[in-house]
Amino acid sequence: MTSAPRLPSLTRRQALKRSAAAAAALAAPYIVGGRLRRALAADNVIRIMGVTTVALPDWSEFEKSTGLKVEFTPIDDAIGTFLHEVEANDAGERYDLFAAFSGPWKGLAEKGYLLQVEDSKMSNWSGVSESVRTSPLIMGGEGALWSVPLVMNADSFAYFPELTGAPKAPEPVSWNLLFDNEKTKGMVALDDSFFTLQHCAAYLKFHKLAEIGNPGNLSSSECESVANYLIERKKAGQFRTFWVTYDEQVSLLVNQEVAAETAWEPAAKEARTQGVQVEYAWTIEGYDKWMINAFIPKQAEARGNLEQIYKALDWFLGGAYAAQIAILRGYVTPRSDLGKAYAESTGWKAEDIAQIDETIDKLDKKFAHEFFWNSGWPDDIEAYEREMSRFKNA
Repeated sequence: MTSAPRLPSLTRRQALKRSAAAAAALAAPYIVGGRLRRALAADNVIRIMGVTTVALPDWSEFEKSTGLKVEFTPIDDAIGTFLHEVEANDAGERYDLFAAFSGPWKGLAEKGYLLQVEDSKMSNWSGVSESVRTSPLIMGGEGALWSVPLVMNADSFAYFPELTGAPKAPEPVSWNLLFDNEKTKGMVALDDSFFTLQHCAAYLKFHKLAEIGNPGNLSSSECESVANYLIERKKAGQFRTFWVTYDEQVSLLVNQEVAAETAWEPAAKEARTQGVQVEYAWTIEGYDKWMINAFIPKQAEARGNLEQIYKALDWFLGGAYAAQIAILRGYVTPRSDLGKAYAESTGWKAEDIAQIDETIDKLDKKFAHEFFWNSGWPDDIEAYEREMSRFKNA
């Protein structure tokens, strides 16, 4: 039996190299002539600008299956950065696909930056569950499809049982390890972005500590209430620091500088590969559930490589990607069922297939929680930014 391809997590050196490549790519000329457009379409390369965690370190399976190559330019997960590249820097002239949080499709579609997705051109789409296919995170008015989910997860936080006194996963623990716990006081790291407001809002709503409607789409007054609570806890000494990047998340865990931190699941996985006994929480209150989706820029229509783009999208909905991303990141795709079938048919080891099964089962259970789907771009973004800034500066 063969094992799953060993897919190393992103090291700091790799991240720096990729960031340099990204800077060079993003600094490229914004206006591309027709001749260069046609050349880009004819070279059998799919150019993707996206969040790093959807990328594979090894694209050989993609190349073998599609006959295409991938050039992946990483971009951080801040929606504002993504929108700036699309709207101000004409990223659609240089890239065939964008991979970002699901929320921005509304504004980008309305402004004409995206092509509507034709699901009939993706053979694997028919097996996507009804709940995903009709999600408001990807669907526009009158059934228009504007993006294709690549990966999904239900985020929580990383913690050290011996420092927090909390049980190991999968026994559920409370988000109070982050926000209101004497054992973790002064040893908590939070996401520097406004997602922290949503995490705290879900905690407050569950325990009826504040009037909150949808933690994933807070009103201005709800943002203010959450920020007030966080400021109170900050003054009580609950928090130690904020993190911005994936590397910072991993470093805080590997160096055991915190007892608990909001984190992406791959950061906890990476810390464990470095010998740190950290857990990724199964929670009492629920999860930050999200999708990272692929968008087709409008310029692809004139470039003439839509057939290649749809071939790539169908591969992302296939078994090879689902199997690899489950092992690498602990994420599921809309067709994780094909991932298990792929692993079995290609002779992966039983323990790797079991890990895919475990990932699917984990996400099925976590997605069953009510709280909350995160679009990445709430309606009252100004209130989010204002109140998060007030909290950080308090």
